[in-house]
Amino acid sequence: MEQVLYIIGQTLGVLAVILGFVNYQVKSREHVLYVHIVTALCFLVHYLLIGAYSGMAMNVVAAIRDIVYYKAGKNGRVSRVLSVGFMLIMGVMGVLAWEAWYSIFVISGLMINSFAMSFINPNNVRKSILISSPMVITYNVFVHSYGGVIYESIVIVSSVIGLIRFGKNKGERK
Repeated sequence: MEQVLYIIGQTLGVLAVILGFVNYQVKSREHVLYVHIVTALCFLVHYLLIGAYSGMAMNVVAAIRDIVYYKAGKNGRVSRVLSVGFMLIMGVMGVLAWEAWYSIFVISGLMINSFAMSFINPNNVRKSILISSPMVITYNVFVHSYGGVIYESIVIVSSVIGLIRFGKNKGERK
């Protein structure tokens, strides 16, 4: 049964890969957050089923954060205080779900991502991915999250493509 759960977990990681590619190709911040919520939920279960509890804890907070950011951002802004609050919650959850020294990579990467997801300009979110995703890839290598490694790699490439595609739009707010 444990092997079946592990395979289901890895399959959810592959589903998250598909969502990750789509996520950074959408133009609006709202769509980025919506797809990110679904992706975080897929990864939450993925990490649970493969026994990677630091990753699971970070995605619990990430899903809640993205829902809050989605609703808060409807008026055009997300408070930096709110983003710092989610960074602190990520840090506390990371300590509580600590697996080993390599947990620092997923905790740090998703703390950076928590701050970046509060940006209104989707290009700023895409730029932050170039910092946070390599950290999360490192964690994923240690926990054998194949979908996680592929996901973060595709997210990096997809973010670069998005920066090229949408980087010159004059109507974007910072």
